Amino acid sequence: YQYKYGQGAGSSFDENGDPYYSYGASEDGPNTGSTSSAWGPAFNGQYFYQYDPAIGGQSEERQLWRPYTDNRKDFWQTGVTLNNNVSLQGGNDNGSMRMSIGHQKNEWIMPNTGFERVTAAINANYQISERIKLTTSFNYNNRWSDNLPSTGYNNGSIAYFMIFQNPNVDLNWLKPIWNNGQQNISQIQPFSSYIDNPYLIAYEATNPLQSHQIVGNMAANIKITDNLDLMLRTALNTYNQNREQHRPYSINRYRAGFYKRQDVYKQEVNTDFLLSYNPKFSENFSVSASLGGNARDTKYKNIEASVEGLVVPDVYMLTNGVNSPVVQANDSNESVNSLYGLVTLGYKDVVFVDVTGRNDWSSTLPKENGSYFYPSVNTSFILSDIFNLKNTTAIDYLKYRFSFARVGWGAEPYDTQRTYNYSSFPASAQLPTTLYNPNLKPEITTSYETGIELYMFKKRINLDATVYNTTTENQIISMPMNYSTGYNYARINAGKIRNRGVELLLGGKIIDNDKFKWGATANWTKNWNRVMELPDGVEGQQVIAEAGTATILAKVGGTTTAIYGYGFVRSPDGQIVYDGGIPAYPDKIEYIGDASPKWKAGLTNNFTIGNFTLSATIDGQYGGIIYSMTHHKLTEQGKLTDTYAGREEGVIVGDGVVQNADGSYSPNTVSVATPTWYAKYYRRANIESNSFDASYIKLREVSLAFNLPKKWLKGSALQSAQLSVYGRNLAIISDFPIYDPETAALNGNSLVPGMEMGQMPSPATYGFNLKLNL
Repeated sequence: YQYKYGQGAGSSFDENGDPYYSYGASEDGPNTGSTSSAWGPAFNGQYFYQYDPAIGGQSEERQLWRPYTDNRKDFWQTGVTLNNNVSLQGGNDNGSMRMSIGHQKNEWIMPNTGFERVTAAINANYQISERIKLTTSFNYNNRWSDNLPSTGYNNGSIAYFMIFQNPNVDLNWLKPIWNNGQQNISQIQPFSSYIDNPYLIAYEATNPLQSHQIVGNMAANIKITDNLDLMLRTALNTYNQNREQHRPYSINRYRAGFYKRQDVYKQEVNTDFLLSYNPKFSENFSVSASLGGNARDTKYKNIEASVEGLVVPDVYMLTNGVNSPVVQANDSNESVNSLYGLVTLGYKDVVFVDVTGRNDWSSTLPKENGSYFYPSVNTSFILSDIFNLKNTTAIDYLKYRFSFARVGWGAEPYDTQRTYNYSSFPASAQLPTTLYNPNLKPEITTSYETGIELYMFKKRINLDATVYNTTTENQIISMPMNYSTGYNYARINAGKIRNRGVELLLGGKIIDNDKFKWGATANWTKNWNRVMELPDGVEGQQVIAEAGTATILAKVGGTTTAIYGYGFVRSPDGQIVYDGGIPAYPDKIEYIGDASPKWKAGLTNNFTIGNFTLSATIDGQYGGIIYSMTHHKLTEQGKLTDTYAGREEGVIVGDGVVQNADGSYSPNTVSVATPTWYAKYYRRANIESNSFDASYIKLREVSLAFNLPKKWLKGSALQSAQLSVYGRNLAIISDFPIYDPETAALNGNSLVPGMEMGQMPSPATYGFNLKLNL
């Protein structure tokens, strides 16, 4: 951020030709204090009529023109998370039990946000007879919050306010929230009715949450014979959530307030059995076989009710609406029944083969496509034993593995049927905007993987290397449609996507003795993504996602993370072409870059000296790009240090060429006003000028642990004790000019890679742990 120049549009000058500032019209000139831009005068000790928080308007006297360099940073606070956990466990020859309870309290870096959570768990097993063993596990999770922060690029988000905050505005002016005598009615909003007061967003425009979740299962393991076992199990995963939105009077989107309540219930019940047979044939051969089945039933209920316009301010009830609540319901049910089998073969503990087969019957697919089968084969060979390498080489252990697997998925509920959406008007409905598909097929992913696992020099060095190839066919997606059809999207089976990759893991005990140990692990991964086929009926390209003016397009031969948009018009030698002093607008979008990195890597070092263990992890990625809408907006408004060029001159002559009437090119010599040049060069639609290299290196984590010596604990009730301190996200090296390059935009419920739109800060985390075992 820049704090050298203040608020203004860059077009207001006094009688001497010097830029001036005036909050409201004054004897100095017309009002310049209603813009969100910072193209105003430099901070050089001048005095102007400015906003006076004491009177809520223009100051009676001219005030010092000065920057407030912490007027963004001071809004944030140091967040604190406190975790306490207690567990008890015990047992005897017939069974055991473990119970734990935990409490977590979080205060986030944004004021008045955070959550509390209480968890309780119990796990037990008991041998009720010689052949029957019962097990059970239940977990309860209660999470609640008075306010979860709003995110994204919208004027209800703190990130949005930070973009529009001006250098000459003191954050403290906005802290009272309400204008005098207008409590809960009119917010302090001195500079623009479009930008909400940040403390109103934090303390009044809240998003409360109440959540209760139960996850548990009960199982019986029955030993029918010495070689035949039967497992019977039922499992439950259910949660209830109450979500609310409180929007006070005078907020930008709802001047008379708004209240929304959402009740969400989801239940998933799994009932399964597994019959396992483990015969003993000989010392050289081992065989085991299993046959199982599963029935999964999922129920989802969502009721939303909202009122726009509150009769009594700051009273958030559905009965406090100016009009009757608008109520919508969204219920869905899904069932999947499955049968599966597994055969495991072994020879002399050096060759292993696993063969599986599974068939699913899904209720969300049409009957003719609802049944789908998918198999897998996994093999491994202990080459170090087969070829007796341990006695002839430095190799301690060498395993080769190869696997083939196919996995199927069904559709979302009701994608194959004609349904109607709820309408806001009683006794009415509205047509859906997504076209159903009665012929949907299951989505199928086929993968091949091969690799080795190697230990050498008395296990001082280990290597794990994997190569994989994954192909996904018949992806079920929503494809944009021409609006003239009456639909925005259509549910279709997409074409074919292939991913190929390499994963390498190298570890070593560099120093290993009683006094000092140093171990290190490095990993490196690379993925090649390729669009092999597009859906039937799609010619040329398919829109995967859109964020702002950037588009992720899939083309045959391309990738599913390719970013397209408008760039610069360039001459044959690559120079930017100008028209009237600003970059020329191209006729069509073009490929800008790919959101996916070329590769990712990480390195972890562990050092042990006596009872101390120090660990440090560095990771990062190389390549990929990010389109930043925040950068566009901040540059357009003159909020970044990169906008200093041309400030004092008031005009800029862009570095590039113009096209002459005869088709030749000559240097650009046309000057334009500085704010205009930045606004056009970094316009929102110019994806090229607002995209940046996404490469980074992060100091991901550093931790230091101390195990108290046993002699210190002698005579106490403690068996062991450990104290550790740690830090996460401690430092970063990156060319990304705004926030954290490890980002993605949120488009509805989907994360869109390579897009940054109103990102929240990424905090460093410091903490300590104390573990006591009695």
